[in-house]
Amino acid sequence: MAQDLQNIESIFDFFYLDNPKIKSFYAQLNGLGALNSLKSTSQIGDTRKMEATVGIPTVTGGKMANDHSVNTTSEHLYDGIPTMPREMINRLDELGFISRELNQDMLGNLVLLSGKLGIIDIGVSKELLGPALNLHIKDLEKDNKTKKAAAELKKNKEDIVTFCKAIPFGLEAKVLVKNGETDSDGVGIADEVWMTLNRDEMVGSPHDINFKHGEYLAGEWYVLGVLDALPYDGFTFNSDQNEFREGIGMLIKLMKEFVGRPESAYGITPIAIFRVLKPRN
Repeated sequence: MAQDLQNIESIFDFFYLDNPKIKSFYAQLNGLGALNSLKSTSQIGDTRKMEATVGIPTVTGGKMANDHSVNTTSEHLYDGIPTMPREMINRLDELGFISRELNQDMLGNLVLLSGKLGIIDIGVSKELLGPALNLHIKDLEKDNKTKKAAAELKKNKEDIVTFCKAIPFGLEAKVLVKNGETDSDGVGIADEVWMTLNRDEMVGSPHDINFKHGEYLAGEWYVLGVLDALPYDGFTFNSDQNEFREGIGMLIKLMKEFVGRPESAYGITPIAIFRVLKPRN
């Protein structure tokens, strides 16, 4: 069995997969569709020579021979879906669709980035917001200098909690990509790439991520996705407004500033997040 194994240099350990996009890309690359199953058929032929003694009365004796062939067919069915993500990534890379550069020229295109992966489960955090604000208010009330701020926060606490609980929070994620620059102290500077994750596309349970890792996961992670937002790319357009539309616009701006992508960060729609596993040798 060992001699039949492929020479595998690495394995992708997928953390997140946008399966609808992966199926769509895979189908466009092969022109047939997405995989459901793989069928492997092997056939082994065995030919043997059969001999029998023939007696010919009063004259002589002899032998008669004939070939006997036996064919054995073996079939194996495999789940083909897990093979699609890596095959898709490799094929897109071969065709030149994937860039490893992070700049404005890549806007609207596929990029493969590597760096430090951070994830915050805001959906869980919002359930704890009320008790957390109560503790914060008590801390503010201990100092005369912050008692006024405590009273203001206490007055607006209910509205803040209601506002936060009404927002359909998901998983907020970001990857810090080194850009080769350093600050005055010689510390490397990284670009922040912000994204949100769909819980249904997570490989495994997302609930224990922060309990295990805190905000940032250990090791180096890769993110494949479409770069679709640039730092400080706020867009405005003057059009006829009414009070209702202005109110909606202000609400959207408030939500983005409160829990959305930071102005200084890039934005990406992730397709796959993974780390690379390599053999010992």
